[in-house]
Amino acid sequence: MGWMIRLSLMNMKRRKARTVLTVLGVTIGVISIVSLLALGFGVKKELLSEFENENTVKTITGSGGESYKEKSKLLTDRTLEKFREIERVSYVYPRYEIGAVVNIGKYTTYTNIVGIPTEQLEQLKLSENSALQGYSNKPGLIFGNSMGMFFYNSKTGLSYSKGEGERLDALVNTSVNVDFGYGDTSFSTRLKVTGVLEGDEDDYSEQSQNIYCDLDKLERFLKRSSQSNDLSIQPTDANGNSYKEWIYTSAVVVVDDIKDVDFVVKKLQDMGFETFNAKEYLESAKKQMKMIQLLLGGIGTIALVVAVIGISNTMTTSVYDRINEIGMLKVIGCDTDELLGMFLFESGVLGFAGGLFGVGMSYGIKGIINKVAVALLDFEKGVVLAVIPLWLVFTAIILSTILGILAGYIPARWASRLNPLEALRK
Repeated sequence: MGWMIRLSLMNMKRRKARTVLTVLGVTIGVISIVSLLALGFGVKKELLSEFENENTVKTITGSGGESYKEKSKLLTDRTLEKFREIERVSYVYPRYEIGAVVNIGKYTTYTNIVGIPTEQLEQLKLSENSALQGYSNKPGLIFGNSMGMFFYNSKTGLSYSKGEGERLDALVNTSVNVDFGYGDTSFSTRLKVTGVLEGDEDDYSEQSQNIYCDLDKLERFLKRSSQSNDLSIQPTDANGNSYKEWIYTSAVVVVDDIKDVDFVVKKLQDMGFETFNAKEYLESAKKQMKMIQLLLGGIGTIALVVAVIGISNTMTTSVYDRINEIGMLKVIGCDTDELLGMFLFESGVLGFAGGLFGVGMSYGIKGIINKVAVALLDFEKGVVLAVIPLWLVFTAIILSTILGILAGYIPARWASRLNPLEALRK
């Protein structure tokens, strides 16, 4: 066995140029497939990071749709109690959204103000100078950190964040003009901005593009305002009469475990309610990312297949160049299996060396991709768009070695079956 290895290594050393070019071909193929897959893994991780947050996936938003005439589909306190009684539900809380026009000086946005319970409001991460308290009889507003992009100056076309060049934090403890309702029943009021969510305007989260306030304060304020301004803030029945109970626009249902999401969604839908859950989008996004990864992997595989053909060509040429040597080895007693093993070892070494160098260089390319992505695409510092998992390293090296051996099998088999006398005559 030892003499076979030495003879194979001597042959590859004797034909350095051919060996180097063959290994280079395999290296390029491995770089292609590893780098493209690494890019696919990194992009998938970045795109799905928000959806894959466990708390987000465990949250289900339920609503009655537009069926306000059907009393059974109204989201009242009694309905929420029924939601809490569903098996595997951790907790439930209501949301009330009302359309409003908010003005910051000459900047305007059309948005929804979202009222949530105090307990949920306290869980929001706010900037340092923020607070939850507003006026004693009016709700205080908490702006999402990205809201500055949605306030526009109709004359200049610039957003607040571009036109004023200030962070939303500068609005804390100041009052803004808010128009509730539309048409003749709308009314204006001044509400205090008590807080801004933590983060830059480019930091996207589920809350970053909303305006929040305390649900109880919003409910009391709207009830008082509707009496004096004839504001329609609640749905009506088939006869046009308002319901006695307060109707929420949606309810947030949080389940005990991610695996319980489908069960609870089915229960809510059986009760006649519409549901939204990030898990649906997560599964759809995963399927799309898998298709992209397969496409990237396929492109890289083409380069690797071309490199494998190069190994086959190299081994075929090597056999033709060494026909006399093969005949001599057979004459002195080398059997068919030993010759087959020697040539397969050579092709395996070429595949292994190409895989090893390819993986090593892929790490360098990964670093370049990550730096270029941050610089050109204006990503946050530290964002990783190319990830090489450890299993990919070993798979690439093993695969290139196996493909190298397979590529060398036909030339090796032909060499092992040569007639020694005919080989010596050539």
